[in-house]
Amino acid sequence: MTTPSRTESRGWRIGRIGGAPVIITPGWALIAVVLVVTFAPWLDSLLNLGFEAYLWALVLPVLLLVSVLAHELSHGLMARRFGVGVGEYVITLWGGHTSFTDAIRTPGPSAAISVAGPLANVALALLAAGGAYLTDGVASVAFAAATYSNGFVAVFNLLPALPMDGGKLLEALIWRVRGDRLAGTTAAGRCGQVVAIALPVVVLGGPLLQGGRPDLFAAIWSLLLAGMLWNGAHASVRYASAQRSAQGMDLRSLAVGAHVLPAGASVADVDRAVAAAPSVAVVLVDPRGIPVGLVDPGALATVPEQGRDAVPATAVATGLGRHALITQHTGPVAVAQVARAAKAGAATVVVVGLDGGAPQVLGLVAVADVAHALAPRRG
Repeated sequence: MTTPSRTESRGWRIGRIGGAPVIITPGWALIAVVLVVTFAPWLDSLLNLGFEAYLWALVLPVLLLVSVLAHELSHGLMARRFGVGVGEYVITLWGGHTSFTDAIRTPGPSAAISVAGPLANVALALLAAGGAYLTDGVASVAFAAATYSNGFVAVFNLLPALPMDGGKLLEALIWRVRGDRLAGTTAAGRCGQVVAIALPVVVLGGPLLQGGRPDLFAAIWSLLLAGMLWNGAHASVRYASAQRSAQGMDLRSLAVGAHVLPAGASVADVDRAVAAAPSVAVVLVDPRGIPVGLVDPGALATVPEQGRDAVPATAVATGLGRHALITQHTGPVAVAQVARAAKAGAATVVVVGLDGGAPQVLGLVAVADVAHALAPRRG
């Protein structure tokens, strides 16, 4: 699978490939233990190996690690061919993902990058099948396991449902036909939700319809996989819906006016500014016109009446970090700037115009108001 780049994932960094770190998360250790504990008794019953079966069973998670890593590296190599940078390769409980440092802006590269991973597993499955045919004993069993594991990874990832690679292919196809990426994201996400529901229904319902009982191990894993698929698909649908809402966003329509005073002003200057409009906030700007502080009404009220002209306004103001200054006013880019400000702890942002090069305070916007404007259309 592929994801946008973010901060480095938690886990054990085992090296770098092409400058991108390769990380194994703690979840992978869990799946490795489960595979060994599950596979060893079966191998012992097949070849009567005793404790040695557990040593040979360790080969299975190693083979699966190789197949997942090959899958993710194929995504990364194909991405580099299209000029898309790779942030990291991560091996997780559910397989892995590759994150990118650049956006994929056209459907063709998106499809090629998505299909590269499953094709790598198909190639490995064919090689392993040849190894199983040419060997016998434990080696043949190991090659057979590699054949089936790579085949499963390829087929499962090609399901036309986000967050799987097949969902990315479906997204790219609709994007190419309709010229609307978000329509593809929504459709592939909905397909992912259908697959998430269908998977445990098939695994549990099939044996029941035939008068049998579902295998406990298969039932548990089908439910876990269904949960993973549902969460990923639901997140994709919400993302597409939020992006739709963001496309129609104009922060200026949410902005409220503000008094603008130089940072060298006194509390008395603030009093005079707000006398006519007490409910309007006060923004302090530096000599270049850049907002540097927002007067706190609570702190302002604590200053004694006498001597207010000697107290600097900055003493009753909270500092405005650079993330709180919003220079983009419309669309997803503006929403992204507000999101970064919120992540940095800002509850209110300052919408700044840059016409003519000199900053101009256009108004204040509460982060909560932006979230409220997006929420009704998220679905």
